[in-house]
Amino acid sequence: MKKIEDFMNKYIAPIAKFMNENIFFASLAEAFIRLLPITLGGAFILFIGNFPFQPWLDLLKSLGLDAHFAAAQVATMNIIAMLTAFTFAHAYTKRAGYEPLSAGLLSLVSFLILVPQQISIPVVEKTLEKFPYDTTVTAMSNISAYDTNFLGSNGIFAAILVGWIVGALYSFLAKKNLVIKMPSSVPPMVSESFRPILSSGIILLVFLVIRIAFKEVPFLSDYGNAFSLISSIFQAPIKNTLASPVPMILVMTFGNFLWFFGVHPNTINSVITPVIMATIVENQNAFLAHEKLPYLTFAIVILAVGNAFGGTGSSIGLVIAMIRAKSKRYKELFKLAAAPGIFNINEPLIFGFPIMLNPIFFLPMILTPLVNGFATLGLIKVLNITKFNPMLVLPWTTPGIIVSGFQGGIKLFIIGATIVILSTLVWKPFFGIADRLALLEEEKSKG
Repeated sequence: MKKIEDFMNKYIAPIAKFMNENIFFASLAEAFIRLLPITLGGAFILFIGNFPFQPWLDLLKSLGLDAHFAAAQVATMNIIAMLTAFTFAHAYTKRAGYEPLSAGLLSLVSFLILVPQQISIPVVEKTLEKFPYDTTVTAMSNISAYDTNFLGSNGIFAAILVGWIVGALYSFLAKKNLVIKMPSSVPPMVSESFRPILSSGIILLVFLVIRIAFKEVPFLSDYGNAFSLISSIFQAPIKNTLASPVPMILVMTFGNFLWFFGVHPNTINSVITPVIMATIVENQNAFLAHEKLPYLTFAIVILAVGNAFGGTGSSIGLVIAMIRAKSKRYKELFKLAAAPGIFNINEPLIFGFPIMLNPIFFLPMILTPLVNGFATLGLIKVLNITKFNPMLVLPWTTPGIIVSGFQGGIKLFIIGATIVILSTLVWKPFFGIADRLALLEEEKSKG
């Protein structure tokens, strides 16, 4: 254990420290956190409109309300990339020490400049009445409209890059004092609006040139737009690698490994969050279209190995094991940690137990995502789970067993209950060791 700890401190900790302090990764994490009011609020509305009760769905359809709930989907999750462009540049520029609102708005506009603004649709030119059947002649017509395919999950990686470029360029130009200074007699609101005009013009011109390049420059014109190039180079390979159950189980296990040695899993989360967000949106779109969910198994595995069952390491199992604690130390700690642990807040256990750097708890911290993840994969096949409601995105503090029941009914509830049982079985023997040692210490102190 000492050798592993030394290795972590020497090689892994500096990398994690760099990522946590790096402005790009810090801004990326903040960008998605800032979107929570939109994603959770929108998900609440969408869950009402897609509540898994057929009479309710029939009622909404008969009243013509289903289309309005679908519109809420378009206005929230289906523009997640566009919103990310704003929040990333805003977070980046704020951390760089410059005015963030203008940068966020510039990033949003720059993103929209890159989005294709013409859509080809088939139109009927004429119908030929000719024996033995009529023939309809169609042609393709271009209409002016934003291609919404790139405003949602397909544009997330592009939005991150746009936000990064705009944030960095805006900060650089502000540092060079490329601003318009108004006389002191001008009201502050007007003066502040004029300050970034030169920077704004330069940034928007850069993205206009990029847009033109994808239409006129050889090689780039083969892709047609920046989104197709970014998808082929970044988004598709990353998503194809991480957006599958086994790699995600291993990634989450590695995150637990890092957290045990004091390296916060935000280092991992900042990398996988864009992938998870993209799969959520694609599942929601498929659900609304009454199609098979492309990432059904992945979504259930994420629920199983993430933080929904007591936080990192599925420590709800440790909380349950502590119910029968014999030492005073852990009886008191149970009183403090039980309520937060049920709602996936396990810092009292990580630091108070402590789990972190405690050799007794190294194995359960690593084993829980592996056991729960692969058990979930098996149960999905055994129970033949084909239904899952991705419209319900509850706050991260909602206990996993409740989320399971709402998202997948009785079958997924069984998986949730199994995860709680398995987590308890993994943690219980190791807690027993810690409890006995604490009891011996207490008895010695009495003597």
